[in-house]
Amino acid sequence: MRSIDRDLSSHADVQLAKVIIKVNALDQYRIRRALASNDAHFKHVFYLIPLLLHYNLPELPAYVENAPHGIYQFSFNHYQQRFFDTLIPEEKKTTVMHCVFDGIYSMGSTGSIVQTTKSDLDLWICHNDEMSSEDYQLIEQKLAKLTQWAKGLGIEVNFYFMNPERFKSNHYNCGVSEEHSGSAQHFFLLDEFYRSAVRLAGKRLLWLHLSDNDYKKAIKSKKIDLNEWIDFGDFSSLSTSEFFGASLWQLYKGIESPYKSAIKILLLESYAQTYPETKLISKQFKQKLLSNKTEYYHFDSYLAMLEQVTDYLKNRKELSRLDRLRQCFYLKAKEGKVLYNWRERELQSLIAEWGWTDEEIALLNSRPKWKMKQAIVQDKMLVEQLLQSYRNLINFANKFHINPSIMTNDTDILMRKLYSVFEILPGKVTLLNPHITPDLSEQNITFIEAQDSSAMKAGWYLINQSPKSAYDSSQRFVQYNKNLHKLVAWAYFNGMITVSTKLHVISQHVDLHKLRQFITDLRLFFPVSAPKISENELLHPNEIRSLILAINLTNDPTQHFADIRRDFHSSDLFSFNAFEQNLVGSVSIIYRNMWNEIRTQHFEGEQAVLNALKLLSNKIYRNSAPPQSVNVFCYSKQFRSELRETIADLVHRCISVQTGSIYANAFNTVKVAGRTWQLVFSDKNVKIKPVAEQAVEKVKRLTILSHLSKKGENRVVVYPSQINDFASEGFLQFFFEDGKNGCFNVYILDENNHIENYTSCSGTKEEKIREINRLYAEQYLENDQNSIFNYPQFYQLLEEGDEVKIVPFQSKQHREFMQKQG
Repeated sequence: MRSIDRDLSSHADVQLAKVIIKVNALDQYRIRRALASNDAHFKHVFYLIPLLLHYNLPELPAYVENAPHGIYQFSFNHYQQRFFDTLIPEEKKTTVMHCVFDGIYSMGSTGSIVQTTKSDLDLWICHNDEMSSEDYQLIEQKLAKLTQWAKGLGIEVNFYFMNPERFKSNHYNCGVSEEHSGSAQHFFLLDEFYRSAVRLAGKRLLWLHLSDNDYKKAIKSKKIDLNEWIDFGDFSSLSTSEFFGASLWQLYKGIESPYKSAIKILLLESYAQTYPETKLISKQFKQKLLSNKTEYYHFDSYLAMLEQVTDYLKNRKELSRLDRLRQCFYLKAKEGKVLYNWRERELQSLIAEWGWTDEEIALLNSRPKWKMKQAIVQDKMLVEQLLQSYRNLINFANKFHINPSIMTNDTDILMRKLYSVFEILPGKVTLLNPHITPDLSEQNITFIEAQDSSAMKAGWYLINQSPKSAYDSSQRFVQYNKNLHKLVAWAYFNGMITVSTKLHVISQHVDLHKLRQFITDLRLFFPVSAPKISENELLHPNEIRSLILAINLTNDPTQHFADIRRDFHSSDLFSFNAFEQNLVGSVSIIYRNMWNEIRTQHFEGEQAVLNALKLLSNKIYRNSAPPQSVNVFCYSKQFRSELRETIADLVHRCISVQTGSIYANAFNTVKVAGRTWQLVFSDKNVKIKPVAEQAVEKVKRLTILSHLSKKGENRVVVYPSQINDFASEGFLQFFFEDGKNGCFNVYILDENNHIENYTSCSGTKEEKIREINRLYAEQYLENDQNSIFNYPQFYQLLEEGDEVKIVPFQSKQHREFMQKQG
């Protein structure tokens, strides 16, 4: 019996040795292809990062004193050896005794057909648990220095500090960020890693070298020394609950990498189609790798994705989506500098298979020169492709009653970011994906104002040519909007208008001088580029960051006035002369909020200034920080500076009341068109009331409350005032408050920030959240909305002494608080 065991063990060793040779050959094949797709700087970074993590010496780049270092069984290649020998004297060439890192793997597009000179280098740095918090900090400093060193050579490197044991236990070191998916995905991330990993140094991947049965036996019997291998686990507990978070993550990544994400989210959709036996590419790859074929298996993970998704779409007879997929794949593969190598040959082979015409290929190849019309077509295609997959995955989750595994806190962050980018709302400026084409600037732009007629809708039209140029009558204009300021904002923030753009205007109300001045003011005081959004800001109420008001841009009551020179009070400007005429005819508002949305609003008529002040007051959250910049510009023919100063003062007063700098009763009344008005501030919102009506309403309100209290029916909701600080318009928000006997209270703010509450709720909060999300998703599908990411948001009230603190549900602060409670 023991002899048979020995024979079987010997056979397994022989098989394992064969697989190691195959994997080594595949790694070298991918490395050769990766280097062939890039320049000398890439080769320098690619080869030296393992060396710089193995040795930590002052003579080497990215040195950090006392930083842990050393890679398991590190050995030099020729390039590394020459570099090391050049910089390090013989007396310092000592052996690293204690190795902190188990292995370094490149993953993603490395060595694939879509790796270009613009591709990032994603590296998994694998380590064990024997590390103090001080060691972690030193390694983070080291990795930060390595990132900067690589960036100086033009290479973007992303490090993922991975611990296999923590990964297998689904323990998340960090939440969602630009590069980290938090709890959004686990097995799908592992699937991508296993199908694309290239070992640069250190231990080998256990799962990749053994069949599923042999892998389970090796883990159980421990006949293999597991200390010599890296093991991130297998897919035996793969759950469909991950589809929701993974699809959100791909939409999120689609903001920065639209073409790649359009491919990956379609892959998720194809995976869902094979439920419950999900056919992961990594498992198909391993099956071919472990087959008895004598030749080496050269596997391209992106070509495998393309093949799988192509079969999926063909089976569904969705040929238009298949054509869009191929466009995305081709454009992703054509990013960066054109290097005529194996990639070009592979792409030409694919083009021949797809049967593309010369005109189709020429259009896609001209991407760097695309202007706005083509960019709009591409942006629409990308959004439709991404959102169609997302809708199908939501439908799949609802069909099988799948509860998402993603943590609520990570859902909140992803949803808010997606809401800010994809949600189409009145007054919101649609920003095209900036990664479609590098330059949308135009030499000439013409704004045309049209009156309502049978041929044209009243409003403003933008043409990307001078008025006298010939243009295609079938595509007469690039963009239309009812309001000039929103059309200008759209062109400006999407990069069409620059300093060198020649402006033209055809209008009865706005001349060229006024238009130029408005755009100059916008450019000088409102930068196109927005600051990066932090996780904190995404969890924060959506406050105004930068604000511009344009007075009398399109409607100027003073344009027909003769020159007037007399003494007057600033309040007279809103109730001028014997006719008590308001000299503010229009107020145009543009602001950028904390989530980097560009929002606009326009008011015309006698109450324009009042409505503008009311809107701004309601957009400034109680006790929040004031906007970082506020600018008021006036374009009237008469009283320009006086109107600007008066309105600027009123705007700052409104902001000061809401942010707590001055009391509400310090706000003066405003006389407009012969009537006296006052802004009435409350905890929930701000209203405009004629002064005469306020006293009447107060009597009515007291009478009603008195009547209700006599009957014992007073239903006024008493809630923690801190909830006001979290009110975000557009979202349904739930605030949990722990009560006695395991029950809890829930305060709910609806999309308009109206509040209601439910007390002594039973069950668990997690169950309530799952049910709320399920109902919301069903409603979304029934309504067949094009885009909706205002999923409910969840918070927890924490009592620390006499203080009430509100944190996102399941956030790090929430978990730490629960641990303290024991």
